[in-house]
Amino acid sequence: MTRDNDNNIYRLITKAAALFGGVQVTSILCSVVRTKLIAVWLGSTGVGIIGLYNTAIETVMALTGLGIRSSSVREISEANASDNPQKLSQVVTVVKRWSWFVGLLGAAVMISLAPLLSRWTFGDDKHIWGFVWLSCTLLFNALLSGEQAILQGTRQLRKLAKCSVYGAIAALVTTVPLYYFGGIDGIVPALIVYVAVTYLVTLLYRNKDVPTARLSVRQTARSGKEMVVLGIFMTVSSFITTLFSYIFSAYLNYKSGESTVGYYQAGFTLMNKYVGLIFAAMAMEYYPRLAGISHDTPLMSRYVGQQNEMMQLMLLPIIALFIVLHPLIVRLLYTAEFYTINNYLLLAIQGIPYKAISWSIGFVLLAKGDGKLYFITELLSDSITFVLNIIGYEYWGLQGVGASYTIGFILYLVIIYVACRHKYGIEPGKKSWRATVITIAATTVLYIAYLFVPILAWVLAGITVVISCFMLYRKWKSSVDEAH
Repeated sequence: MTRDNDNNIYRLITKAAALFGGVQVTSILCSVVRTKLIAVWLGSTGVGIIGLYNTAIETVMALTGLGIRSSSVREISEANASDNPQKLSQVVTVVKRWSWFVGLLGAAVMISLAPLLSRWTFGDDKHIWGFVWLSCTLLFNALLSGEQAILQGTRQLRKLAKCSVYGAIAALVTTVPLYYFGGIDGIVPALIVYVAVTYLVTLLYRNKDVPTARLSVRQTARSGKEMVVLGIFMTVSSFITTLFSYIFSAYLNYKSGESTVGYYQAGFTLMNKYVGLIFAAMAMEYYPRLAGISHDTPLMSRYVGQQNEMMQLMLLPIIALFIVLHPLIVRLLYTAEFYTINNYLLLAIQGIPYKAISWSIGFVLLAKGDGKLYFITELLSDSITFVLNIIGYEYWGLQGVGASYTIGFILYLVIIYVACRHKYGIEPGKKSWRATVITIAATTVLYIAYLFVPILAWVLAGITVVISCFMLYRKWKSSVDEAH
């Protein structure tokens, strides 16, 4: 690959980061406002109840979703790259029909398991009807995922960005009054309205250029076989991941009560949703691009290395600012009551550089359609992290869970790198590894400085942000100059 092509890839990565980074920021701002109001109006108990409901919903969704959201992107991307309108029409029709199927299946399972979910999650039967009503969210989520997959797979990223932004704003406006006037009783209606409104907004921007293909039920089932097979592996993997999360939340609830669950959910959300916003932004462009060249292993290695290199560069200033500003962030997002998660956050943030490179490599398995190996690596990682979480909390409380977050990603990096290197010969390259080591070293130094000399940590964080932004500007400028 020439340097010209390298610059093209860097330009694609930075454009996607800018586009969906903006989307994520908007979504986060909406989430910040909603979470802040919930924390003030409902306290840690309300945050804990919402976390338990969401975990149960995600568990059932992972069990019944068949991985349609991710596996269908691969199929749609390949059909879109083939320049065959008929093939694309068939794939899109199959995705829509399967989305209805998994949505109705999820709703039926949620209703059937409502009594058990209430007892397992809350230890009583008072929340049975809450779970029954929440079955609606399974259907809306499935239909929403199908429409988003179609937009992503056909590379209509601007439409996808618009519906995400407007959906987040509309969901905020419609759910906040429910929390204010309904209190704890408004949680279930708010969770339903949130997903329903997001789906309705997405319908306004859905891909209307692809006509519906005339397919029988048998043809729909047969055409979606490959997608569903990969999806089943992903579903089982996702279910296990969510199940471990659900069990751990229930364990925390049993050991220390709903408030502790609320603290854990708050910290975990900060790591995965706020700090990790760059991952969601990058995946929108990275996954379809990687799937489009899945038969060219050397080029995949180059893409993986470049993706990780840019991610480390973008994450470094975020990590630096987070280390010195995390008390203020917690205060803004929640209340002073949540300061108890500060030590959790400081230790968990150390795992982000490891997550970045393992995430970049891990998409190779999805792009290759290797569901079996994907399942094995995810199972190993989830099992190890779950055990580390239990051990960490038993001996060191939430601080121990923060350490297990980082250790878990270190071990996952070893697992995914060995697997992809051995089977596919994937090697991110020296520049990618060097960027990772620099980010890890900087993060560690900032952490130590913050613990012992906070003023020095602020100085180092400022220097880190300036240097990182300058390097990002140079990457962007060189890619733009090359384009002209």
